[in-house]
Amino acid sequence: MGRRPDPQRKPEILRAAVDELARTGLGDMSLRPLAAALGVSTYSLTYHFGSKENLLADVLGFVEAEQAELARGWAETGGGPASAVAGYWDWVAEDANLARVRLVFEALTVPRVSGLVTPDFRGRLMRAWVDLFAADLRTAGLTPEQAEDEATLAASALAGMVLDLLATGDRDRLRRAAGALAARLEELSAAQT
Repeated sequence: MGRRPDPQRKPEILRAAVDELARTGLGDMSLRPLAAALGVSTYSLTYHFGSKENLLADVLGFVEAEQAELARGWAETGGGPASAVAGYWDWVAEDANLARVRLVFEALTVPRVSGLVTPDFRGRLMRAWVDLFAADLRTAGLTPEQAEDEATLAASALAGMVLDLLATGDRDRLRRAAGALAARLEELSAAQT
């Protein structure tokens, strides 16, 4: 008889699952091959996560929380939304980080996977960026409606640039575009103060 899984290992297994799925993608996600790649049993995965759906939710929650924490850190450096865009772009331009972001895009768009994603995940994802940008733009003096409109435009542009990077790999053009977006947000903030 095999030994029981250690309940303290769940965070370690989750981090390893995020790394493995960033490497392989979500399209063909199956517990048996994932468990083998992680060096654990399928029983261990179901013990810790319950089901493939729960594992996927935990993986996406991990990636979402990781990116939200990074974004808050960039915004809190004093540069507001412009700093968050610049920091995020530098981070996402690294292959390992782009692979993590790709997980989110796959979860939203790959039919086999997107059906497993809860509707609140889709809303939270973009809302987090909009809220982050809008708070700073309101502080800079934009009305709540103006701040939300500009924040929505910036968040959507940033998501579009990431999708473009995934599709084309054109880092130079998109780095310039991210710089232009950061400059626009900086100008908006400066014009109001």
